[in-house]
Amino acid sequence: MKIDSKPLRYAHAEGHTDVCYTEDGKNIITCGHDGDVRIWLDIEDDDPISHCVGESALAICFKEKRLYVATDNHAVQAYTFPAFDKDGIVTRFTAPVTQIKSASKMEALGCSSENMEAKICSLEGGAPLFIMSQHKGPVLSIAICPHMKYASSASGDGVMRIWDIDTQNIVKEVSCVTKINTFYVAKALCRMDFEPLEGKYLAYPNNREIVLLDCESWSQRMTFTHGLIKCAISQCLFSPCGQYLAGSTVAGQIAIWEVQTGTCLDVVEHPTSHNVSAMAWNPKGNGVLAYCDVAGQLGTLINCYGKDSRQIGDNVDVMDDIEMVERDDDNDDIVDNLIGNDSDDDNAISLEKIKNETLGLPIEHDDSRPPSRVAPPSTVPPQGPFQPSSTPTHLEHRYMCWNDIGIVRCHTSENGESSIDVEFHDTNIHHGIHLNNYLNHTMASLSSTVLALACETPSKLVCISLVGSSKEWSVSLPDTEEVLCVTAASGIVACATNSRLLRLFTPMGTQRQVISLPGPVVCLAAYNTTVMAVYHKTDPGISDQHLAMDIIATNGRQVRSKTVPLPLTPSSKLSWVGATDVGSPCAYDNTGVLRLYDVASGVWMPICDTNNHSRGASDTWFVVSVSELVQTVRAILCRGTSFPVTAPKPIINELPIQIPLCELDSEKSQYEEQLVRWAHTTSDVDVKNARETALKLFALACRSEIEQRAIELMELLKDDRLLILAAKYASRSGRIHLADKLSNLADIWEKEADKMNVAQNTHFQELDTQETYDVTSTEQDLNTSLIIPQKTKEKKIENITPIKPVPIKSSPGGVRNPFRKQQEAIKVQSPLSLTERTLVEVHSTDVPAENTLPLKPLEGETFVDWFSRNKQTLEQQQPELTPSELTRHGVRMFKSIQTKANNNETNGQKRKIDDLTETSDPPVTSASKQSKLSAFAFQKKT
Repeated sequence: MKIDSKPLRYAHAEGHTDVCYTEDGKNIITCGHDGDVRIWLDIEDDDPISHCVGESALAICFKEKRLYVATDNHAVQAYTFPAFDKDGIVTRFTAPVTQIKSASKMEALGCSSENMEAKICSLEGGAPLFIMSQHKGPVLSIAICPHMKYASSASGDGVMRIWDIDTQNIVKEVSCVTKINTFYVAKALCRMDFEPLEGKYLAYPNNREIVLLDCESWSQRMTFTHGLIKCAISQCLFSPCGQYLAGSTVAGQIAIWEVQTGTCLDVVEHPTSHNVSAMAWNPKGNGVLAYCDVAGQLGTLINCYGKDSRQIGDNVDVMDDIEMVERDDDNDDIVDNLIGNDSDDDNAISLEKIKNETLGLPIEHDDSRPPSRVAPPSTVPPQGPFQPSSTPTHLEHRYMCWNDIGIVRCHTSENGESSIDVEFHDTNIHHGIHLNNYLNHTMASLSSTVLALACETPSKLVCISLVGSSKEWSVSLPDTEEVLCVTAASGIVACATNSRLLRLFTPMGTQRQVISLPGPVVCLAAYNTTVMAVYHKTDPGISDQHLAMDIIATNGRQVRSKTVPLPLTPSSKLSWVGATDVGSPCAYDNTGVLRLYDVASGVWMPICDTNNHSRGASDTWFVVSVSELVQTVRAILCRGTSFPVTAPKPIINELPIQIPLCELDSEKSQYEEQLVRWAHTTSDVDVKNARETALKLFALACRSEIEQRAIELMELLKDDRLLILAAKYASRSGRIHLADKLSNLADIWEKEADKMNVAQNTHFQELDTQETYDVTSTEQDLNTSLIIPQKTKEKKIENITPIKPVPIKSSPGGVRNPFRKQQEAIKVQSPLSLTERTLVEVHSTDVPAENTLPLKPLEGETFVDWFSRNKQTLEQQQPELTPSELTRHGVRMFKSIQTKANNNETNGQKRKIDDLTETSDPPVTSASKQSKLSAFAFQKKT
């Protein structure tokens, strides 16, 4: 049977309104912003009993013939019922009380307040049984399980906490609450509820769904949602029998689900779309649900169980009589057996089964619904599309885009008129722009060349060029497509649609490409001519989003793409995606971790944890841009919210980039962090500083008496100059053994150079075929290296004629000329073209050249540097060799050249020694062996 809604009744003045039932279900009691408490016989009661309790009353609860009201003096006042006489104060707070909650099996009250505290109090007053005081924001709601084992509270700091009442500790925290600073501006109240019979489950709202937790393992059992639900669910409430679950949204929608199967019975729309502030089930279990809204109106829903509420009410009355007879006869075996028969089902007690089996009636099975089954583990909902560096669209004054180029703001007035303001950080790029938002644009992206605006309906992309005469162009998408995300860079404009298409345009409006995305888009970012598209690669898991990023590089007519998985912190969502000032992709999740993708190594690295820079638990950071050159993250601190306000203009803070290594407080870890960060980011750091940091790390290892770590560091860095400095430090500090080992490292590196160079060359050639490229580069060779065949590429290199210097006559004084041309280049000249300077160069043999051998390596040059410098010459000499054969040929040539050079140096040194000896002692050197001996002979005197 369809759920029926009774007409709304005026109950109180506009503002937060609460509602509850008496325990017998015969009266509805409401309280409101006007300070009155009204007692209704039914929704159709035209003359309810009214009592004034103060200037305002925010919460009300009925328990054991007493009425508990949250008054304006921040106290929970007890009243007798129906006389409505004051019966003492249960507890007091220092701020308004936001909710009062109890259960039928519980002899206590749960109270929450704006002073960031929640209490569990005795019905008779006195000291609180339990005070929950670890909240960082106003407490919006509270729930207690029927056996008083667990309690749950939701606060404005964005966290729902589950408490163990016995130990008074937190057992679980869930981020599902909208962050606010005061109860009066909260739209989603996050009213959660425990299963009323056994307390086996806890239901809480999370965005557009209700999540059901198992109270034993605190794992997610299932979720409840529906396609007609348009906005966030504010509260949920179990029926008295625990078989049905009601949920209300901030737009006034009320949905009823069956707990066992997860089937949504119906979604009822609010006539005026006001936010529902409170709900209450009739304790009779007749399927009647009363609710109030923020406009002070009272309404009821009947037939919420899918059956006629009047028939259910009559059956419940009969069941009450049967239960009274059973209590008088002390016959509890029947009920125990009936409960035991239902042990296979998730229901604790079925009133319908008890009634039928006690009276001997046949059990009716409803074949229209599927049989009871254990629901499979539910997954988190997929994250919807969003614009990086933007604030929510429902705000009247919001940021549409904030990046390193400028700020795009949107202002909406009360009459619905909207305008867009564009502010540039550098006015040399462009002056400020003011636009009337006639098309109701909700998405924007700003670059140095173009401003891109988009809206969902009508689905249209509008771009304003910032170069030249600021021409505007627009394009309308097909009727079946809606724009979900938009991005703009200096060389490209892109938008993603609900048809999973990525449409690329040039900054002046030429349609560039249409690409199909493998999954639903989440967000877009761009840098130069590269687009980064983030989408769902698979369905989300139990707690995680499974995202991937396509890095699409364009250059001319060519398009290249690379897909990389996007890592996130467990149970988190993506908050921002962008590129650094040198083009490295970055991602930031809502837990405060910023990651950078190193294109060279193909790995994601955490580079900043913004939680280390926050003081309060409810503080978040709004990322604007990331700079690798300066090694900083530009972000805005948001206190108590997840986005900045438009007025006053927030201040941008610069957070340092820091790799989260272990023990960063120690000096050793700080030096290691610098080396790791400089190795994987494009930082503006001097080589001298890097070597100095590495040498300090080497010195720390020496002082710690760990010489093997010092040698390991040198082997890891493999810097010849650093090795010399380390050897000098070791020798001066008295570590002769370590200095000898470091001296031997240079010889070991030289011996292993050939094998390592060949292996590295082969390895990097394989990596080239696997598309490990820099997608931010705009060079044509980079774009076409994987598209043009290898032979064509080599042919192209051969046709390039390098610019060579004109041969210069060597100076007569024997001074070496570093720009002197090699002898090899002269043989191609014709005798007719030889000038006097060239002839002198050819026939001059008196003055030796600096590099007379062809391709002679420079002093201290390794094979890798020599091969990269002369690779083009070797390719011209041996065009028929493959790359691997060319490498082997280069190794042989490098060895032979080094051998010849060493021999020449040895001969030259011998000749030099002989010359010096002749100069110093010419008689001995020129004399014969006999004359030499005669000089020492004995001569007899005469």
